[in-house]
Amino acid sequence: MRIDAPKSVSAPLAEGQEVASVSNRRVPHNQVSQHGATGTLLPLELGQELDALVVEELDGGRLLVKIGATLIEADGPGGLGAGQQVRLRVEQLQPNVVLHITDLEPTIESEAARLLRTHLPAHADYGELLDSLQLELAAYVDPQTDTGPTPDTLAKLRVSIATLLAGGIPPTPERLEVLARDGGLFYEAKLFDAAAHDAEQLPEISDHDLKGLLLSALQESKARAFSASLQNALSAQLDNLETQQAVNLLAQLDSGAFQMQIPFFTGAGVSTAALAVEQDGHGPAGNQAREKGGYSLLFLLDLENFGRTRIDAHIDATEFRAVFYLDREGSLRLIRQELPGLREMLMALGYRDVLLAAKPLREMSQEKREKFAALAVGAPSSIHLLDMKA
Repeated sequence: MRIDAPKSVSAPLAEGQEVASVSNRRVPHNQVSQHGATGTLLPLELGQELDALVVEELDGGRLLVKIGATLIEADGPGGLGAGQQVRLRVEQLQPNVVLHITDLEPTIESEAARLLRTHLPAHADYGELLDSLQLELAAYVDPQTDTGPTPDTLAKLRVSIATLLAGGIPPTPERLEVLARDGGLFYEAKLFDAAAHDAEQLPEISDHDLKGLLLSALQESKARAFSASLQNALSAQLDNLETQQAVNLLAQLDSGAFQMQIPFFTGAGVSTAALAVEQDGHGPAGNQAREKGGYSLLFLLDLENFGRTRIDAHIDATEFRAVFYLDREGSLRLIRQELPGLREMLMALGYRDVLLAAKPLREMSQEKREKFAALAVGAPSSIHLLDMKA
Protein backbone atom coordinates (compact mmCIF):
# COMPACT_ATOMS: atom_id res chain seq x y z
CA MET A 1 0.00 0.00 0.00
CA ARG A 2 1.16 3.50 -0.72
CA ILE A 3 0.47 7.02 0.34
CA ASP A 4 1.20 9.51 -2.43
CA ALA A 5 2.03 12.79 -0.72
CA PRO A 6 2.10 16.16 -2.53
CA LYS A 7 5.13 18.40 -2.24
CA SER A 8 3.18 21.10 -0.45
CA VAL A 9 2.99 20.68 3.29
CA SER A 10 1.30 22.39 6.16
CA ALA A 11 2.93 24.32 8.95
CA PRO A 12 4.09 22.40 12.02
CA LEU A 13 1.92 22.00 15.08
CA ALA A 14 2.54 24.43 17.88
CA GLU A 15 4.65 22.97 20.67
CA GLY A 16 2.49 20.98 23.05
CA GLN A 17 -0.61 21.24 20.85
CA GLU A 18 -2.93 18.24 21.13
CA VAL A 19 -3.58 16.15 18.02
CA ALA A 20 -7.29 16.07 18.89
CA SER A 21 -7.53 19.82 18.29
CA VAL A 22 -6.27 19.29 14.74
CA SER A 23 -8.53 16.32 14.02
CA ASN A 24 -11.58 18.58 14.23
CA ARG A 25 -10.22 21.03 11.63
CA ARG A 26 -11.07 20.44 7.99
CA VAL A 27 -8.17 21.10 5.60
CA PRO A 28 -9.32 22.09 2.07
CA HIS A 29 -8.12 19.86 -0.73
CA ASN A 30 -4.82 21.00 -2.32
CA GLN A 31 -4.53 23.96 0.01
CA VAL A 32 -1.64 24.64 2.37
CA SER A 33 -2.85 24.97 5.94
CA GLN A 34 -1.22 27.74 7.97
CA HIS A 35 -0.67 26.98 11.64
CA GLY A 36 1.73 29.52 13.12
CA ALA A 37 5.07 29.83 11.37
CA THR A 38 5.53 28.23 7.97
CA GLY A 39 7.30 24.88 8.13
CA THR A 40 8.38 22.10 5.79
CA LEU A 41 8.89 18.38 6.05
CA LEU A 42 12.41 17.43 7.07
CA PRO A 43 14.75 16.41 4.21
CA LEU A 44 13.97 12.85 3.20
CA GLU A 45 16.22 10.06 1.93
CA LEU A 46 15.26 6.97 -0.05
CA GLY A 47 14.72 4.03 2.29
CA GLN A 48 14.28 6.26 5.32
CA GLU A 49 11.60 5.06 7.76
CA LEU A 50 9.20 7.41 9.52
CA ASP A 51 6.52 7.13 12.18
CA ALA A 52 3.25 8.84 11.27
CA LEU A 53 -0.19 9.41 12.71
CA VAL A 54 -3.38 9.60 10.65
CA VAL A 55 -4.98 12.75 12.04
CA GLU A 56 -8.07 13.05 9.85
CA GLU A 57 -9.85 11.54 6.87
CA LEU A 58 -10.44 14.17 4.17
CA ASP A 59 -12.72 14.28 1.16
CA GLY A 60 -11.84 12.29 -1.94
CA GLY A 61 -10.08 9.51 -0.05
CA ARG A 62 -7.29 11.82 1.13
CA LEU A 63 -5.74 11.87 4.58
CA LEU A 64 -4.27 14.45 6.92
CA VAL A 65 -1.11 12.81 8.25
CA LYS A 66 1.24 14.03 10.98
CA ILE A 67 4.93 13.16 10.47
CA GLY A 68 7.07 14.51 13.26
CA ALA A 69 5.78 18.03 13.91
CA THR A 70 4.46 18.54 10.39
CA LEU A 71 1.05 17.96 8.84
CA ILE A 72 0.76 16.88 5.22
CA GLU A 73 -2.14 15.96 2.97
CA ALA A 74 -1.76 12.58 1.30
CA ASP A 75 -3.59 10.26 -1.04
CA GLY A 76 -4.41 7.20 1.06
CA PRO A 77 -4.76 3.57 -0.03
CA GLY A 78 -8.03 3.05 1.86
CA GLY A 79 -8.56 1.15 5.08
CA LEU A 80 -6.87 3.77 7.28
CA GLY A 81 -8.69 5.83 9.88
CA ALA A 82 -8.12 8.80 12.17
CA GLY A 83 -5.93 7.98 15.18
CA GLN A 84 -4.14 5.10 13.49
CA GLN A 85 -0.36 4.84 13.80
CA VAL A 86 1.60 3.83 10.68
CA ARG A 87 5.23 3.13 9.86
CA LEU A 88 6.33 4.58 6.51
CA ARG A 89 9.34 4.05 4.26
CA VAL A 90 10.43 6.65 1.69
CA GLU A 91 10.16 4.89 -1.67
CA GLN A 92 10.30 7.83 -4.13
CA LEU A 93 11.27 11.51 -3.95
CA GLN A 94 10.62 12.75 -7.49
CA PRO A 95 8.42 13.91 -9.14
CA ASN A 96 6.48 13.59 -5.90
CA VAL A 97 7.04 11.93 -2.57
CA VAL A 98 5.84 8.32 -2.28
CA LEU A 99 5.74 6.76 1.17
CA HIS A 100 5.23 3.01 1.48
CA ILE A 101 3.39 1.60 4.50
CA THR A 102 5.56 -1.04 6.16
CA ASP A 103 3.57 -1.50 9.35
CA LEU A 104 0.40 -0.14 10.86
CA GLU A 105 -1.29 -0.27 14.22
CA PRO A 106 -4.42 -2.45 13.97
CA THR A 107 -7.78 -0.75 14.31
CA ILE A 108 -10.80 -2.28 15.99
CA GLU A 109 -12.38 -2.82 12.57
CA SER A 110 -9.29 -4.45 11.05
CA GLU A 111 -8.84 -6.72 14.07
CA ALA A 112 -12.49 -7.75 13.96
CA ALA A 113 -12.22 -8.45 10.23
CA ARG A 114 -9.03 -10.46 10.80
CA LEU A 115 -10.78 -12.53 13.45
CA LEU A 116 -13.67 -13.20 11.09
CA ARG A 117 -11.38 -14.23 8.24
CA THR A 118 -9.59 -16.59 10.64
CA HIS A 119 -12.66 -18.31 12.04
CA LEU A 120 -15.40 -18.10 9.43
CA PRO A 121 -14.09 -21.13 7.48
CA ALA A 122 -14.48 -23.15 10.69
CA HIS A 123 -17.89 -21.71 11.48
CA ALA A 124 -20.05 -24.39 13.10
CA ASP A 125 -23.54 -24.80 14.47
CA TYR A 126 -23.73 -23.20 17.92
CA GLY A 127 -26.14 -25.78 19.33
CA GLU A 128 -24.09 -28.70 18.01
CA LEU A 129 -20.92 -27.24 19.51
CA LEU A 130 -22.54 -26.88 22.93
CA ASP A 131 -23.96 -30.39 22.78
CA SER A 132 -20.60 -31.87 21.76
CA LEU A 133 -18.81 -29.99 24.52
CA GLN A 134 -21.37 -31.19 27.06
CA LEU A 135 -20.65 -34.79 26.07
CA GLU A 136 -16.92 -34.19 26.49
CA LEU A 137 -17.46 -32.68 29.93
CA ALA A 138 -19.51 -35.68 31.04
CA ALA A 139 -16.34 -37.78 31.02
CA TYR A 140 -14.76 -35.49 33.60
CA VAL A 141 -17.66 -34.44 35.81
CA ASP A 142 -20.14 -36.68 37.59
CA PRO A 143 -23.53 -34.97 37.16
CA GLN A 144 -24.77 -36.44 40.47
CA THR A 145 -21.90 -35.48 42.75
CA ASP A 146 -20.07 -32.83 40.71
CA THR A 147 -16.86 -34.63 41.56
CA GLY A 148 -14.00 -34.94 39.14
CA PRO A 149 -10.59 -33.54 38.33
CA THR A 150 -11.78 -29.92 38.21
CA PRO A 151 -15.18 -29.51 39.90
CA ASP A 152 -14.77 -25.74 40.26
CA THR A 153 -14.19 -25.25 36.52
CA LEU A 154 -15.63 -28.01 34.38
CA ALA A 155 -18.61 -28.61 36.66
CA LYS A 156 -19.63 -24.95 36.52
CA LEU A 157 -19.22 -24.96 32.74
CA ARG A 158 -21.41 -28.05 32.46
CA VAL A 159 -24.15 -26.39 34.53
CA SER A 160 -23.92 -23.24 32.43
CA ILE A 161 -24.32 -25.18 29.18
CA ALA A 162 -27.24 -27.15 30.58
CA THR A 163 -28.93 -23.86 31.49
CA LEU A 164 -28.42 -22.44 27.99
CA LEU A 165 -29.65 -25.59 26.26
CA ALA A 166 -32.59 -26.01 28.66
CA GLY A 167 -32.93 -29.74 27.77
CA GLY A 168 -35.87 -30.03 25.43
CA ILE A 169 -37.79 -26.96 26.60
CA PRO A 170 -38.79 -24.53 23.81
CA PRO A 171 -37.12 -21.10 23.96
CA THR A 172 -38.86 -18.70 26.34
CA PRO A 173 -38.33 -14.93 26.73
CA GLU A 174 -36.59 -15.60 30.05
CA ARG A 175 -34.19 -18.13 28.51
CA LEU A 176 -33.43 -15.81 25.61
CA GLU A 177 -32.58 -13.11 28.13
CA VAL A 178 -30.19 -15.48 29.93
CA LEU A 179 -28.64 -16.52 26.61
CA ALA A 180 -28.06 -12.93 25.54
CA ARG A 181 -26.74 -11.86 28.94
CA ASP A 182 -24.61 -14.87 29.92
CA GLY A 183 -23.95 -16.59 26.59
CA GLY A 184 -20.54 -14.94 26.16
CA LEU A 185 -21.32 -12.16 23.66
CA PHE A 186 -21.05 -9.39 26.28
CA TYR A 187 -18.40 -10.93 28.54
CA GLU A 188 -15.77 -8.19 28.13
CA ALA A 189 -18.40 -5.45 28.32
CA LYS A 190 -19.66 -6.84 31.64
CA LEU A 191 -16.11 -7.04 33.00
CA PHE A 192 -15.41 -3.46 31.94
CA ASP A 193 -18.59 -2.21 33.57
CA ALA A 194 -17.85 -4.09 36.80
CA ALA A 195 -14.25 -2.82 36.89
CA ALA A 196 -15.55 0.74 36.57
CA HIS A 197 -18.36 0.50 39.14
CA ASP A 198 -18.07 -2.59 41.35
CA ALA A 199 -14.89 -4.67 41.08
CA GLU A 200 -16.22 -7.20 43.58
CA GLN A 201 -18.55 -8.50 40.85
CA LEU A 202 -15.67 -9.63 38.62
CA PRO A 203 -15.36 -13.19 40.02
CA GLU A 204 -19.13 -13.66 39.87
CA ILE A 205 -19.23 -12.57 36.21
CA SER A 206 -16.46 -15.01 35.31
CA ASP A 207 -18.30 -17.83 37.09
CA HIS A 208 -21.65 -17.22 35.39
CA ASP A 209 -20.72 -16.20 31.84
CA LEU A 210 -20.13 -18.89 29.22
CA LYS A 211 -17.03 -17.23 27.77
CA GLY A 212 -15.46 -16.70 31.18
CA LEU A 213 -16.01 -20.36 32.06
CA LEU A 214 -14.68 -21.50 28.68
CA LEU A 215 -11.48 -19.50 29.12
CA SER A 216 -10.95 -20.89 32.63
CA ALA A 217 -11.72 -24.45 31.54
CA LEU A 218 -9.36 -24.26 28.56
CA GLN A 219 -6.55 -22.95 30.74
CA GLU A 220 -7.22 -25.68 33.31
CA SER A 221 -7.40 -28.42 30.68
CA LYS A 222 -4.03 -27.42 29.23
CA ALA A 223 -2.39 -27.17 32.67
CA ARG A 224 -3.63 -30.65 33.62
CA ALA A 225 -3.04 -32.15 30.17
CA PHE A 226 -6.62 -33.26 29.67
CA SER A 227 -7.57 -34.98 26.44
CA ALA A 228 -7.06 -33.24 23.11
CA SER A 229 -10.72 -33.82 22.25
CA LEU A 230 -11.82 -31.78 25.28
CA GLN A 231 -9.38 -28.98 24.48
CA ASN A 232 -10.54 -28.95 20.85
CA ALA A 233 -14.19 -28.76 21.92
CA LEU A 234 -13.43 -25.85 24.25
CA SER A 235 -11.43 -24.04 21.57
CA ALA A 236 -14.14 -24.58 18.94
CA GLN A 237 -16.78 -23.05 21.21
CA LEU A 238 -14.52 -20.08 22.00
CA ASP A 239 -13.78 -19.53 18.30
CA ASN A 240 -17.49 -19.54 17.49
CA LEU A 241 -18.26 -17.08 20.29
CA GLU A 242 -15.47 -14.71 19.31
CA THR A 243 -16.57 -14.83 15.69
CA GLN A 244 -20.07 -13.76 16.79
CA GLN A 245 -18.52 -10.98 18.88
CA ALA A 246 -16.49 -9.77 15.89
CA VAL A 247 -19.58 -9.79 13.68
CA ASN A 248 -21.48 -7.64 16.16
CA LEU A 249 -18.51 -5.31 16.67
CA LEU A 250 -18.32 -4.67 12.93
CA ALA A 251 -22.10 -4.21 12.87
CA GLN A 252 -21.84 -1.49 15.53
CA LEU A 253 -19.12 0.28 13.55
CA ASP A 254 -21.31 0.17 10.45
CA SER A 255 -24.70 0.68 12.18
CA GLY A 256 -25.72 -2.83 11.22
CA ALA A 257 -27.82 -5.53 12.81
CA PHE A 258 -27.06 -7.34 16.06
CA GLN A 259 -26.81 -11.11 15.53
CA MET A 260 -27.12 -14.01 17.92
CA GLN A 261 -27.50 -17.78 17.64
CA ILE A 262 -30.22 -19.57 19.59
CA PRO A 263 -29.67 -23.28 20.38
CA PHE A 264 -32.73 -25.43 21.00
CA PHE A 265 -33.83 -29.05 20.98
CA THR A 266 -35.84 -30.64 18.20
CA GLY A 267 -37.09 -34.18 17.92
CA ALA A 268 -33.85 -35.08 16.14
CA GLY A 269 -31.49 -33.36 18.60
CA VAL A 270 -29.96 -29.92 19.09
CA SER A 271 -30.35 -27.35 16.33
CA THR A 272 -29.66 -23.62 16.03
CA ALA A 273 -31.69 -20.65 14.88
CA ALA A 274 -30.01 -17.41 13.82
CA LEU A 275 -31.50 -14.03 14.69
CA ALA A 276 -30.57 -10.54 13.47
CA VAL A 277 -32.11 -7.44 15.08
CA GLU A 278 -31.75 -3.93 13.70
CA GLN A 279 -33.29 -0.78 15.14
CA ASP A 280 -35.25 1.50 12.84
CA GLY A 281 -33.36 4.57 11.72
CA HIS A 282 -30.42 2.90 9.98
CA GLY A 283 -32.06 3.12 6.57
CA PRO A 284 -33.16 5.97 4.31
CA ALA A 285 -35.88 7.07 6.76
CA GLY A 286 -33.21 8.14 9.24
CA ASN A 287 -34.24 9.78 12.48
CA GLN A 288 -37.94 9.80 11.61
CA ALA A 289 -37.98 6.01 11.56
CA ARG A 290 -35.92 5.82 14.75
CA GLU A 291 -38.47 7.91 16.62
CA LYS A 292 -41.04 5.15 16.11
CA GLY A 293 -38.91 2.81 18.20
CA GLY A 294 -39.40 -0.14 15.89
CA TYR A 295 -37.12 -3.04 15.01
CA SER A 296 -36.48 -5.14 11.93
CA LEU A 297 -35.84 -8.82 12.57
CA LEU A 298 -34.47 -11.62 10.41
CA PHE A 299 -34.97 -15.17 11.67
CA LEU A 300 -33.33 -18.17 10.02
CA LEU A 301 -33.94 -21.83 10.77
CA ASP A 302 -33.11 -25.01 8.82
CA LEU A 303 -34.81 -28.22 9.94
CA GLU A 304 -34.33 -31.61 8.33
CA ASN A 305 -38.03 -32.48 8.04
CA PHE A 306 -39.38 -28.96 7.58
CA GLY A 307 -36.91 -27.39 5.20
CA ARG A 308 -35.44 -23.90 5.14
CA THR A 309 -37.40 -21.22 6.97
CA ARG A 310 -36.72 -17.49 6.73
CA ILE A 311 -38.81 -14.89 8.57
CA ASP A 312 -38.58 -11.20 7.67
CA ALA A 313 -40.37 -9.23 10.39
CA HIS A 314 -40.86 -5.73 11.71
CA ILE A 315 -42.27 -4.81 15.11
CA ASP A 316 -42.93 -1.67 17.10
CA ALA A 317 -45.21 -0.81 20.01
CA THR A 318 -48.44 -1.34 18.05
CA GLU A 319 -47.51 -3.06 14.78
CA PHE A 320 -46.33 -6.55 13.91
CA ARG A 321 -45.53 -7.47 10.30
CA ALA A 322 -43.92 -10.72 9.20
CA VAL A 323 -43.41 -12.67 6.00
CA PHE A 324 -42.58 -16.37 6.29
CA TYR A 325 -40.49 -17.73 3.42
CA LEU A 326 -40.27 -21.52 3.04
CA ASP A 327 -38.77 -23.78 0.41
CA ARG A 328 -41.16 -26.73 0.81
CA GLU A 329 -44.75 -26.68 -0.37
CA GLY A 330 -45.96 -28.85 2.51
CA SER A 331 -44.35 -26.58 5.10
CA LEU A 332 -45.80 -23.54 3.34
CA ARG A 333 -49.33 -24.96 3.54
CA LEU A 334 -48.86 -25.77 7.24
CA ILE A 335 -47.68 -22.26 8.08
CA ARG A 336 -50.57 -20.70 6.18
CA GLN A 337 -53.01 -22.80 8.21
CA GLU A 338 -51.46 -21.51 11.45
CA LEU A 339 -51.33 -17.81 10.54
CA PRO A 340 -54.92 -16.96 11.68
CA GLY A 341 -54.25 -18.39 15.12
CA LEU A 342 -50.92 -16.56 15.33
CA ARG A 343 -52.63 -13.32 14.37
CA GLU A 344 -55.24 -13.74 17.12
CA MET A 345 -52.52 -14.41 19.67
CA LEU A 346 -50.57 -11.28 18.65
CA MET A 347 -53.74 -9.16 18.78
CA ALA A 348 -54.38 -10.49 22.30
CA LEU A 349 -50.86 -9.38 23.27
CA GLY A 350 -51.76 -5.79 22.38
CA TYR A 351 -50.68 -5.37 18.76
CA ARG A 352 -53.32 -3.35 16.91
CA ASP A 353 -51.97 -3.83 13.40
CA VAL A 354 -50.89 -7.38 12.52
CA LEU A 355 -49.96 -8.34 8.95
CA LEU A 356 -48.78 -11.92 8.32
CA ALA A 357 -48.02 -13.75 5.09
CA ALA A 358 -46.33 -16.95 3.93
CA LYS A 359 -44.54 -17.15 0.57
CA PRO A 360 -42.28 -19.53 -1.32
CA LEU A 361 -38.60 -18.91 -0.69
CA ARG A 362 -38.01 -18.28 -4.40
CA GLU A 363 -40.07 -15.07 -4.17
CA MET A 364 -37.66 -13.43 -1.72
CA SER A 365 -35.89 -10.31 -3.05
CA GLN A 366 -32.20 -10.45 -3.86
CA GLU A 367 -31.41 -7.91 -1.14
CA LYS A 368 -33.05 -10.08 1.51
CA ARG A 369 -31.35 -13.18 0.11
CA GLU A 370 -27.96 -11.58 0.62
CA LYS A 371 -28.80 -10.61 4.21
CA PHE A 372 -30.01 -14.08 5.07
CA ALA A 373 -26.97 -15.63 3.37
CA ALA A 374 -24.69 -13.54 5.59
CA LEU A 375 -26.74 -14.46 8.66
CA ALA A 376 -26.49 -18.16 7.77
CA VAL A 377 -22.67 -18.11 7.95
CA GLY A 378 -22.47 -15.65 10.83
CA ALA A 379 -21.02 -12.74 8.86
CA PRO A 380 -21.93 -9.05 8.63
CA SER A 381 -24.11 -8.35 5.60
CA SER A 382 -22.74 -4.84 5.03
CA ILE A 383 -19.01 -5.58 5.10
CA HIS A 384 -17.32 -7.61 2.36
CA LEU A 385 -14.37 -9.28 4.05
CA LEU A 386 -12.72 -10.30 0.77
CA ASP A 387 -13.06 -6.86 -0.82
CA MET A 388 -10.01 -5.34 0.86
CA LYS A 389 -7.12 -3.39 -0.62
CA ALA A 390 -3.74 -5.08 -0.31
